[in-house]
Amino acid sequence: NGIDVEHYRPDPASARSERPTLLFLGRLKKYKRVDLVLEAVAALARGGLDVELLVGGDGDEYAPLQAQAERLGISDRVRFLGFVDERVKLELLRRAWVHVLTSPKEGWGITILEAAACGKPLVATDMPGCREIVKAGENGFLVKPGAVDELAAALERLLLDARMRQDFG
Repeated sequence: NGIDVEHYRPDPASARSERPTLLFLGRLKKYKRVDLVLEAVAALARGGLDVELLVGGDGDEYAPLQAQAERLGISDRVRFLGFVDERVKLELLRRAWVHVLTSPKEGWGITILEAAACGKPLVATDMPGCREIVKAGENGFLVKPGAVDELAAALERLLLDARMRQDFG
């Protein structure tokens, strides 16, 4: 897989969101483990961090994930955007602070290539493929599959450390 790096690139005209913003892009399928991102956002919120999660994508987990966000008390911090076209996807990638991919089965997620090309730090599951894109401590962090505490800690580090976000991006 490859991407068009002339299309997916940072753009100074696209301002980063003012509020700390996480981004997940992809089909909403159970195996993608977006539920882990919701759990991590809930943990960050309990710790007092003002964070927003944007979820771009559609699928059979859309309603269950919305219900989970409600149960966790974070529905005001999570925006489910449904299917997004290429123009909106590019804008989301440019405005987000951190891109997250939690699938334990998808080792070569195209969205992490797109996010990296847009200068975003990455947090992804430690899987073959992801290890080729995410260089831990250089452009993001890799976390054990299913480890919500590690996921939340990696996200928190990037959200709170502007210099690290810049360097990793």
